Amino acid sequence: MLALAWVAFAGAAGAESFGPLAVFAPSAIVPEAGPGEALSGAITLDVSSVPVASPTLFSLTNVSVLASSGASFALDPDVPSPAIGVVQPAGSFLIPTLFLHIVQGASSFDLAVPDVAGTLIFDTDGSVVGLESSFAIDSLSPAGTLMVNLVVGVPEPGAGALALAALMALYAIGARARKEISR
Repeated sequence: MLALAWVAFAGAAGAESFGPLAVFAPSAIVPEAGPGEALSGAITLDVSSVPVASPTLFSLTNVSVLASSGASFALDPDVPSPAIGVVQPAGSFLIPTLFLHIVQGASSFDLAVPDVAGTLIFDTDGSVVGLESSFAIDSLSPAGTLMVNLVVGVPEPGAGALALAALMALYAIGARARKEISR
């Protein structure tokens, strides 16, 4: 049923793409036992109709996430619709099954993660500016259940850019003050 909806979504006239949106702290994988791992990377998604006024189809179209251990996570290329879900007008979403391909060192494997829920964050015009999600994965290892926390959004200006902007503002204020004094 969801696959048929995806076919309709792929051709929808109002569909919009958002991203790449940056994965940033406090994004992490936190096991029941052992140290956690920071996550970085980017996610791109499509929403079938923006602004979201009723339950609307959306899909992650690209996942490129790296763990601090070096493991990488991407959408499973062997699944036609690896990350299709529904988003509500308030932003809450559910992806019934997220199909991932994981590469860790010399090994790789596919993983189907059920019930991935979270929230899309909208700008005032209805465009997507972020995503937050937390979900659990049974690792079937001594690490136990892994909690995955994702915070994704439009990258903020770097500290250097903010410092440069502050210096430019101070220079402009100083130049104006010098001009007033010289009159």
